Amino acid sequence: MIKGAIRAWKSSLPTVDRVRPPRLVGALPMKDLPFGSSDAPLRLPTLDEDWPAPDWKRRAFLAFLRNSWIFPVKDNAEAWTGADEARDTFQEVLPLGSFMARPYHHWSEMGSDAAMSRIAFAGLGALRLLPHHAAAGEDAVLAGATWVSDLSYLGAYDVRPGFERYGARAYFDEAQRPVAVYTCSGDRLVRPGDPEWAHAKWTWRCSLMVGTTVTDHLVGVHWLIGNYVTTASRVALHPTHYLRLLLKPFTWRTLTINAGACDSLCPENGFVHRASALTYPALRKAFGDSVGLLRFQTVPHMMERKGLLDRVKSEPDRYPWAADALAYYEVVLAFVREYIALYATPEEMSADPEIASLWDHLDTAPASVQFPERSPEGLILVIAQFIWSVTGLHEAVGTVHEYVLDPTYMGTKIRPGREIADVQASMQYLLIMALTGLDMPGLMEIGDAGGVFGADWRGRKAFADFHVQLAALSARVDEANRRRRADPERPWPCETFNRKHSADPFWAIRARHVRLLGIRSLHGVVESVHGCRASVGHRWLRVVAGD
Repeated sequence: MIKGAIRAWKSSLPTVDRVRPPRLVGALPMKDLPFGSSDAPLRLPTLDEDWPAPDWKRRAFLAFLRNSWIFPVKDNAEAWTGADEARDTFQEVLPLGSFMARPYHHWSEMGSDAAMSRIAFAGLGALRLLPHHAAAGEDAVLAGATWVSDLSYLGAYDVRPGFERYGARAYFDEAQRPVAVYTCSGDRLVRPGDPEWAHAKWTWRCSLMVGTTVTDHLVGVHWLIGNYVTTASRVALHPTHYLRLLLKPFTWRTLTINAGACDSLCPENGFVHRASALTYPALRKAFGDSVGLLRFQTVPHMMERKGLLDRVKSEPDRYPWAADALAYYEVVLAFVREYIALYATPEEMSADPEIASLWDHLDTAPASVQFPERSPEGLILVIAQFIWSVTGLHEAVGTVHEYVLDPTYMGTKIRPGREIADVQASMQYLLIMALTGLDMPGLMEIGDAGGVFGADWRGRKAFADFHVQLAALSARVDEANRRRRADPERPWPCETFNRKHSADPFWAIRARHVRLLGIRSLHGVVESVHGCRASVGHRWLRVVAGD
């Protein structure tokens, strides 16, 4: 089923000029998610202008798979014979380069203290990194802690029999070395050298994967900022409104993805329920609590809260994830300002009834989100943060298969005495990676967005300038990563916000080189070799294009 869904999705991926202009406006059919705040439940549209609604056969099949009588949740503890067996199996089931994109980073292992530091400062854990402030009565070992990565909120949720609870706090010193891990399941602080140290680190890594997927990816990116900004533009703005045109390349098929996650990932007996160890009442509560945990904040505010705003400017290579995230946001913010200035003054924005309607819809989000107050500047910040979130942050919290390609790296279920994912958990989460890693139009391949703007030179100019700035940013990140790899203490490159990776190489070649050659007949050939794009078709096109 998943392979078929991926094939169907990729069969109509847009090239540069096929991201079409908006065409629909007005009220949308909506569905309520079974969690959220009591005053404002999360609501998702079910009609997308870029993809047909799921037919009854798909819905019926998903309901069949969730049937407790036919397919009950039954956890199997079978272990891999080794990591190589798991890797070979993953490649056989969902090959990298075909059904799943190849990872941006190489990890030889994730069990060492050095790898733990890299995860926290240059990898998946960087989003949750915060300064540690010593408290009265705290363990003396934490006196030297400067940073904390806190996933302890997950300790409140029940798990099925045979598993340990999630929840952990990892502490790091000024030199970015781990000094302790607190585990909720053991209710104790574990130090390097303790017999439980390897298991404590495994608990933190598994908690990080589950917390990132549930809270940051599904709720934060998809069902909050991604959902509400996309829906507001779709409901409130006419298809020719300059803000609707601006958002179009960044909202492509968003409604389909959000609604699809509601049907396949979050229900009882769905993918996340089975792939995690949480009971369904606990999973449902975790989704609901995550709504209240998340606040709207710009990237500079996030870095200030982390205590990193000044540090990343003076020592960017010590904090790769944070430095690159901030640099990308600054490019996005400048682009949004330039684009809007071409179409409207602040006074015109304030008097625009469609923008007022857009704010009205944003106000239907849970109050805990706390979008900024209505103003032209507030709207600029919302749009910039939205673009950064659905591109850069989504890459950071959604493209995470590099962390589960080896069952000793991270898992989604914690078994007592084990620091390796079992066969069932590994395969279940691999399928989630495939479902949530569907290709999207590459940001560097949008170019001047001519398919959206047509003869409107203003929008095309802003997007062309954006493309130039993204290319320059990518070059700066490449140079920074060369320095980072050469660091003997912290050889930690970070490709997460390098926008050259945001496009599938096959589509990038097809969109750029084939069109520049002017050989339209190649399109049919390229389509026919779609299934072998990573091998013969890919290399052949590079030769023809002279690349």
